[in-house]
Amino acid sequence: MSLNYDLCGVKADYKDDAVWPITSALIWGTMSVGLNAITEKNWEEFYVRCHAIETIHGAWLRDKDRKGRPITAEDVKSHVGLHTNASTRTKAQFQKDIYRRFVDQANRNITLELKTTEERGKQREAV
Repeated sequence: MSLNYDLCGVKADYKDDAVWPITSALIWGTMSVGLNAITEKNWEEFYVRCHAIETIHGAWLRDKDRKGRPITAEDVKSHVGLHTNASTRTKAQFQKDIYRRFVDQANRNITLELKTTEERGKQREAV
């Protein structure tokens, strides 16, 4: 199924080359955050969900030096009016998913740290 979007009510100048990457990230982000619209009523919750995901997986945006640049509250607020056909999730469903993502990331970190420690030990033995 394709992701369809509507930007008719968005105040941000999404046609500007500097703003479009933010708009695009928020469009695609609707699927991750489980909210298919940014409204006056939910923009803060939308931002909180973006922040939670970016904290675990890294920034959705990159600056000209390819350094991560997180979504800001102002980015989200300026896109009030954005609508997509993404599926929605309740706050409880989202929180359960975030906890799962957090645990998965922690387990990957454990595996990576153990592998790195083992490789260092083998290098020391070889010297």
